Amino acid sequence: MILKRDGAVENYAIRRGVPEDAKGIIECMQSVMDEKIYLVSEYYLLTERGERERLKNKDDLTLVCELNGKIAGVTTIQRGMYRKNRHVASLGIAIRKEYRHMGMGTGMIRDAISWSKQQGIEKINLEVFSSNVHAIQAYRNLGFQYEGVRKRQFLIGDRYVDDVLMTYFTSGWNGD
Repeated sequence: MILKRDGAVENYAIRRGVPEDAKGIIECMQSVMDEKIYLVSEYYLLTERGERERLKNKDDLTLVCELNGKIAGVTTIQRGMYRKNRHVASLGIAIRKEYRHMGMGTGMIRDAISWSKQQGIEKINLEVFSSNVHAIQAYRNLGFQYEGVRKRQFLIGDRYVDDVLMTYFTSGWNGD
């Protein structure tokens, strides 16, 4: 795929993460966590070894967006682990600051939705801070619906932020 940034054209690839990506995934995730405004955790808890093992799980999906040999974004789909919720998955995404608003997140989420459909996942959930209005609009544009809000769920700096719960139904069901 081609990405335009500051008038320059750069090639990037969205692909499934492999164990050799562990260090780059951790660096990408930590760079977003260091901003302290987009993700709940502020420290990536897995070691490289732990991340390599996580990437071997075929029930879940990790997509990376690679640009100039560097992991610029990560998207995860984690399927429910019990028989009663195997049809449901949670989506997570992190994109390095310098690569946001260029379409790579949208591309990764579309690929994650496609994979989820192929795996029989019927419902994809995500949580997003109410202060992340750009992400909320991007999710809405992709077909995610509001499912609920947990008021004042987080305290970021000195400001309370709601936790917005959003859902995408792969079957097209809209809750009616």
